[in-house]
Amino acid sequence: MTDRPRKAQGPDRPAYFTHTDIDRVMSVVLALASEVASLRDRLDTHERLADAATPPTTTATESYQPDPATIAARDAWRDAYIRRLFRVFTEDVEALRHQANDP
Repeated sequence: MTDRPRKAQGPDRPAYFTHTDIDRVMSVVLALASEVASLRDRLDTHERLADAATPPTTTATESYQPDPATIAARDAWRDAYIRRLFRVFTEDVEALRHQANDP
C-alpha cells in the first residue's frame, strides 16, 4: 500500500472561490476555528473536572467521558460558533435568495 498525501495538493486541489488566495485564507481560518473548538472542549473538560474536585491531570482529561447534557451543551455551542463563523456567507445567500424572489 502506498502512502497518500494527507492534504490536497497541485492542480486538483479543490477551489471554491474565483481567487486562489481567498481559498487559502479560508483554509487557514477554518483550521484555526477547528483548533479553537477543540481547545474549548478541552477547557470545558478541565473546568468540569475542577468543579467535581477531580484534579485535571492528563490522564483524567484524556479519559473524561462527557454525559449527555454536556454533549448537548457542547453541540449547542459548536452550532452557534459555526453560525457566527459563516454569518457573512449565510447573509449573502439570503440576500441573493431575496433578490431572486423579488420581481
